Amino acid sequence: MQPLKEQLDACLRMLDCSRVNKGDINWLNDFCAKFLIFANKLQIYISNQIEPDSLEIICLCLTQILICVRQLECTIQTEESSGLRIPASHLHFTDRIKVCLNRLCICLLSTVKGAPQDNATEGVSFLKLLDSLLDSLTDFTSEHVDKSFMDVNLLSKQIKCQVDLLLGQTLSFANVALQQDKRALSALCQRVMRDCSAFQEDCLLASNYSNQKLRALTLEQALYQLEEYLNEALLRLVYTCFLDFQRISVDKIRNLLRSSNTEAAADEFIADFDVNLDRATQIGIYAIAFAPNLKVKTIVRSCLASFEYLDTSLIPSLQSNASDLHSELLEQHFKEEMSKFKQALQEIINSRAFVACYLQILTNALNSIEKQFDKAKLEDLLQMAFSILEHFQLDVNRKTVLPQGHEQLQNFVKIVRECKAILMCASQVEPERIIKRFKILRNILRKLHVHIVDEENKPTGFREKAEQPLEVEVEETTDSLQGLVASPSRSILYNTHKQRSKVNSSKLENFNTDQMQSEYLKLKVQNCLRRKESLRTTMFKRHNVFESVKLATNNESNSASLEISEILNQLTCLTSSFNKSLQPK
Repeated sequence: MQPLKEQLDACLRMLDCSRVNKGDINWLNDFCAKFLIFANKLQIYISNQIEPDSLEIICLCLTQILICVRQLECTIQTEESSGLRIPASHLHFTDRIKVCLNRLCICLLSTVKGAPQDNATEGVSFLKLLDSLLDSLTDFTSEHVDKSFMDVNLLSKQIKCQVDLLLGQTLSFANVALQQDKRALSALCQRVMRDCSAFQEDCLLASNYSNQKLRALTLEQALYQLEEYLNEALLRLVYTCFLDFQRISVDKIRNLLRSSNTEAAADEFIADFDVNLDRATQIGIYAIAFAPNLKVKTIVRSCLASFEYLDTSLIPSLQSNASDLHSELLEQHFKEEMSKFKQALQEIINSRAFVACYLQILTNALNSIEKQFDKAKLEDLLQMAFSILEHFQLDVNRKTVLPQGHEQLQNFVKIVRECKAILMCASQVEPERIIKRFKILRNILRKLHVHIVDEENKPTGFREKAEQPLEVEVEETTDSLQGLVASPSRSILYNTHKQRSKVNSSKLENFNTDQMQSEYLKLKVQNCLRRKESLRTTMFKRHNVFESVKLATNNESNSASLEISEILNQLTCLTSSFNKSLQPK
């Protein structure tokens, strides 16, 4: 451990020297060489003794350091070509490297001392909380559990604690969800709370097991309904988020800030940009739980970490000077991270569900457009269709299309192009003809959907439940979710504070108040196994839970080693490129 600590300290000292040697490619080359030595020793250490949570933090920090090194190289090259110094960019990326190095040091020291590992990312996921909660309810609903030895009061308190945490995360998502989903999610949360309170009352009254089982089953069904609706709302948010990052681009904000009479419009765009970044973060947090391997999980986490730091830097840099090279470098960095984020999401998202969600959006929109023609809505629908094309450009997603569906996929590509062409000359075409093209698009997509296999590679000829929108009865009531507020936003990696005001910011209160319940929950969520088949087929690709647990010990270290090796290869490529740049011409 001591050699690792010494190498880390050496890297940190070099970062301090960077403030003197800004713009020096020799310094960056030396830093990469020093960091490569540390990373090689770290890989040897990881192969011997490391916890899974620490592996994830280490991979995240190493990835972020690589990204910042590349951005520093880009900064130096921009300085050489422009003849101008960009100290703000140097400071931005060196500070991030320093944070990551310090985090690595803390992580390694805590591992040696046997201290509990904190999660540097999203904390306990919604998925783990829900699975743990359903496991706890199984003690009441199963006929094979000896209930005479159960401490009913203690179990009901633990279940209440888990429900509060679960609903806190749900409300965090609801804060950024689409407007039509916010009220439905709020109503579902209220139902879960009522059913949980009724269940807890029965347990406190020590009534017979039949009543407790009935209450537990009712609560279980409410949780399943909440899960199903949240997954569908999450998919709808993915389409909207992808669309808004094109519609509310950094370049548009830059142009508005450059103009003298558009300050109000710029503020509105910035507010929308902030909301969309919060949406991307919420989507990413859920995607991490479903990532198929450590590599994809690290990509998503690294993108969220970049968004987290850029959130306090990108827009302020535009506001201070929209023509500054620093803001242009940050914008390019943001675009690269967003591109990686979208591609990683496309790899994780369930293909059948993604197509089914678009079919639902398309059908509802066409019903409205037939009554009142709206070209802007059709352009949005077309852009969403391009998201599906991007989805099936990935090999892993094309494999979900059965051979008999390949023709429909080609037809879908053709009709999307036709829809784009007809919209370009919409002023010269009757609205009915334009709508007809989009109806053809819908029909082709329906045929394609039939030939997409599910996540377990089982062909199916019927439409999934996701195509039928879940009907939720939203109660008009003045009652609020008393005692329950959205979970506070957790730091992905950087402990930063936004420069702009946040809407609906709130603190988590009265959650996990009992220390015993807290310790129980930490243990429970790490070892939970879903005992009843979930309805979770509408968002991300599912992997067999039992098989994953069985292979976790063997695969975790191997995947981590592969991930570290890939990062080391990237580092080697970086140092090679720097050395070439130093050779005399």
